[in-house]
Amino acid sequence: MGVPLWCKSNYSFLEGASHPEELVEAAAALGLPGLALTDRDGVYGVVRAHRRARELGLPLLLGAEVTLEDATRLVVLAADRGGWGHLCRLLTAGRREAPKGQSRVSYAQVAAHAEGLMAIWGGPGSRLLAEAPPVHEAALLREAFGDRLFALVTRHLLPRDARDEARTRERAARWGLPIVAGTEVRYHDPARAPLQDVLTCLRHGLPLQAAGSRLAANAEHGLLAPAALAARFADDPAALARTHEVAARCRFSLDQLRYRYPAEHLPDGTSTFEHLRALAE
Repeated sequence: MGVPLWCKSNYSFLEGASHPEELVEAAAALGLPGLALTDRDGVYGVVRAHRRARELGLPLLLGAEVTLEDATRLVVLAADRGGWGHLCRLLTAGRREAPKGQSRVSYAQVAAHAEGLMAIWGGPGSRLLAEAPPVHEAALLREAFGDRLFALVTRHLLPRDARDEARTRERAARWGLPIVAGTEVRYHDPARAPLQDVLTCLRHGLPLQAAGSRLAANAEHGLLAPAALAARFADDPAALARTHEVAARCRFSLDQLRYRYPAEHLPDGTSTFEHLRALAE
């Protein structure tokens, strides 16, 4: 049994086809030991997911899929309260420095915000699968995250899975990265696959008949039951078990947040009321 660590809701605009609550409810119904909500370049759905997970007693990991400068996507998870703050600052920086509706952060920015975060590198489109070894980027992330950086092996039952996995494992071994297993979850149930195709067409501004390879090749982006996930990675149970290690190290919950009034910088010996009066006068 594994913990799904890469899950997108419909707050990954035009990528995810399920509400955050639906992902949480499906995970609980399937008997999964937890769920990570990792929307693309944002944490917009976390409150809805948190409320439903608390009602159902499902452990919820919070993070995001962060888009890097070379279009690589890195899944990051908040391990503690400090990590949550670093994640929010990183996402803010990415939105500020990119055109509206997009986000881009550099490897250096990720490294600078790595404290308190777990990182999972890999999956389709990752530089970990690139032809040229990502020497500088790998070294930067490895140094910043230390034992909190993992390589992701995904199996979506595609012809390229074996080739991509072999390359990921070779690169992971080169950089001493432990392997975690999983899939990219875009909806809670395979019945949502057609809707996800429509969202993809909207994102690219194309009709269905012209979308071609931009559409997912199958409906293997839903949540998998524990038995199905175990069967898919039957040859590498350690990679699946390692998802529990990642989940166990993510101790942050929205319950830890409290309203904090911003610190005021007042003249020495001046009370807030006296300062307000001086400003008003």
